[in-house]
Formats: sequence, C-alpha cells, structure tokens
Amino acid sequence: MMSPQEKNASLSLPARLVCYLGPPAVVLLICIISPFTALFSPLAFLSTTFFYRKWRASNEINPSSRAPLESLLWTYVSMGTIGLAAVLLVQTAISSATMTLLFPFSASAKNDFLTEFSRSTNNDLSSSQLAHRATLARSWQNWGFNAVLAYIIAGLVEETLKYLPIVYAHRHGSSTASMVYLDYALAGALSFGVVETIGFLAVVAGSHEGWGRFALTALERIIGGALGHLLTAVLTALRAIRYESSWWRTIGPSVLLHGSWNFVAMVASAREGNVGWVHPTGMGNTVGMLSGVVGMLVVAVWLVREEWLALKEGKGKEN
Repeated sequence: MMSPQEKNASLSLPARLVCYLGPPAVVLLICIISPFTALFSPLAFLSTTFFYRKWRASNEINPSSRAPLESLLWTYVSMGTIGLAAVLLVQTAISSATMTLLFPFSASAKNDFLTEFSRSTNNDLSSSQLAHRATLARSWQNWGFNAVLAYIIAGLVEETLKYLPIVYAHRHGSSTASMVYLDYALAGALSFGVVETIGFLAVVAGSHEGWGRFALTALERIIGGALGHLLTAVLTALRAIRYESSWWRTIGPSVLLHGSWNFVAMVASAREGNVGWVHPTGMGNTVGMLSGVVGMLVVAVWLVREEWLALKEGKGKEN
C-alpha cells in the first residue's frame, strides 16, 4: 500500500509519457521553426523545475496540504495548449473589435496601423518609414490601443485564464486552508510563462538583432516575466481563499498589475517612435521601463505579503 506521499506524487502511464517525451518534443518543434531559439529554450523550464522541487520537498512533509502531482501536470499541459489557444482566439477577437472602433471609417488606415504594429524590429526601415511610424506612435489611436492591449487583451484575459485552475480546484472540493490553490495557480502560471518566454525568444531570434538583444530579452523574460506571472498567480490564489464568490475581487489586483507593467513597456516603445512592441534602445527609456516594471513587481510582492499576513491572522473568507 502506498504512503500518502507516494500516492500524491504518483503518475499514470500517460502522465509519465508526457513528462519524459513532452519537453524533448517541444524543443524539437521549436528547432524546426528556429534552431537558435531551440538551443536556449530549456532555460524557459528553469522556474518549472525549481517549483517542482519545492513541491516535492513539501509533499514529503505534509502531503495533505498539496495538490496531487498528476492533476498539476495536466493543468500545466492544458493551460499551455488548450488554454493558450482559447486565449489567443479571445484576444484576436477583442483586437479586431478595437481596431474597428479606432478606425471606423478607413480600412486602409487600419491595415496600415496593423502592418506597423506587427513589426518586431526597425531594422532595414528607411527614414521615411521611421518618420511614419513615429507619427503613428503619437496618435491617439496608438495610445488607445496600447491601453486596451495592456489592461484588457493581456491583463484581463490572461489573468482570467490563470484563475481557471483555481476554479477547477474549488469545484473539486480542494480545501482553501491548504496550499492547494497555490499549487494549481502556479501550475497554470508556469505553463503560460514557458510558452510566452519561448515565443519572445523566437521573435527576437528572427529579428537578427544580435546576441546582446537576445540575451537581454532572455533575462527579462526568464526572470522578470516569469516572476510577474508567478506573483499575480499567487496573489490571485490567496485572494481566492478570501473572496470565493467574487471573480473580480479575486483577480482585480492581478489584472491591474499585469496591465500596468505591460503599459509601461508599451509607453517606452512608443516614446522611441514605435508602434507595437520594439525593445527600446535609448538608455533613458530602457532604464525608465525597467524601473517601472521593477516597481510593479515590488507592489506585487507587497500585496502578496499583505494577503498572506491577513490569512495568517485569521481574516478568512469574505463575500
């Protein structure tokens, strides 16, 4: 008969196959698209490895307070595949509707904006093209779309996706007094972060902007991006314990934080005459952007600490 620790950590054959074959298959798929990105893609799994080790150590001490490993694995897989595909569909629909509202009378202007917005680099652009992009960057449509992108398309939609594993845990009777909500929230956030990091690295590799830009992006995404996703996931999980019946009270702060650091990044890009996301090159804009993002992370850490202390002090469920 298995011990509680062994039972909680046991995996079915399909789950084991996913563990053994999944990562190599992902790297192989990336290699087909971008061999350079594939070489560094295992770095995106560092945070997953770290938190798995933390879960395993905690499970040895108190397995009743941790979510089953198999459930976490399938949460991880489904969030990075089905969940992400659903989010992309929703985000595409919102983007299309927003574009229609911003450019209601000119399809050519809308298409021009989308063409410039989709660029990931300014390499090989003429001076007239750069001037045109700078004009678009100053337009009210660009600022309006950046706000929608940051707070709704990214913040609201993505934090709602990261909330779904907690809903699953709640509906399956998980105790809100344990670490189970945190386990499910982290499983979803880790998966989302891995896919997003690999995506950013692939875009930068395709832009051929050199090792320096690739290394900076890797550092920003693997450390800053992953930390941001994990902090908002933890914040949502802790608030879900207190505000079970309120979706917005649970995810609201995470949405605002997520949107704010995205908006800070888009502002830095726009200040250098860019439409969409192009990494700033000026020292002032780069420092300003990183300072703003670090500030948001500090706020997130403070909010997580406050929620944790509130739960420890017995300030439990509220409606």
